[in-house]
Amino acid sequence: MKYKLVALDLDGTLKNSNNEITEKTREALIEIQKQGVKIVLASGRPTPGLRHEAKELELEKYGGYILSFNGARVVDVKTGETVYEQTLTIDEATRAYQRAKEFHLACMTYEDAVIVTEDIDDEYVCVEARINDIKKKCVTSFVDDLKDPIHKVLLTGKPEYVASIEEEFKQPFGETLSIYRSAPYFIEIMAKGIDKAASLDRLAQSLGIKQEEVMAFGDGFNDLSMIEYAGLGVAMDNAVEGVKERADVITKSNNEDGIAYILSQEYEGVLK
Repeated sequence: MKYKLVALDLDGTLKNSNNEITEKTREALIEIQKQGVKIVLASGRPTPGLRHEAKELELEKYGGYILSFNGARVVDVKTGETVYEQTLTIDEATRAYQRAKEFHLACMTYEDAVIVTEDIDDEYVCVEARINDIKKKCVTSFVDDLKDPIHKVLLTGKPEYVASIEEEFKQPFGETLSIYRSAPYFIEIMAKGIDKAASLDRLAQSLGIKQEEVMAFGDGFNDLSMIEYAGLGVAMDNAVEGVKERADVITKSNNEDGIAYILSQEYEGVLK
């Protein structure tokens, strides 16, 4: 079997527009796991925000992995062990918060299965809580409440505004942090060198899996690094143009079982 590890972005990729994993896609992913293929849920979400999807795909049973915070943490679902982790220092998170305030952006981070923020009623903070099905905690001082480990600081603002200030916002940080937009209204801040590809490579090496034996699916700019890294990088038909341009293959959309469509070709004879 050529591909031994399949990495999946969630929103816009694994999940359709109704925020569901279709039965056809779920069955295809279960079937390849029965053949020994490792599944990795690779998302910008916090680790607890991936628990439902991990359960639905039976990752604990088959030994799958969660790559959360865009790669800042990788967890073995079966054992609960953290395979890889790279965090922000409190000083780095503080500087990110201070910069966010200069640009009037809402700011949040995560403490276990809780979003920590001063901006509890911000519409995009509420979106993050809803997407991940986790609670919010309102604090008087974001900086004073910071605790290790800090995997990510997430900033929010109106999409047009965030797009207009993104490059200016980054300037003081140079190459010291990983900063990029994921959703149009989110700016993600993580430790230097963190992206999905870097963490996926560490995981693959630890499992003795070669780069050419990795398949990755995605639709957004934060998926681009792992799509370029993978032996087969697959863009969904609903992916942004920049991702489609760099992918090896473009599949059907997330509403048309695009993952199952590619798997049925690459694992012909395994999937019925």
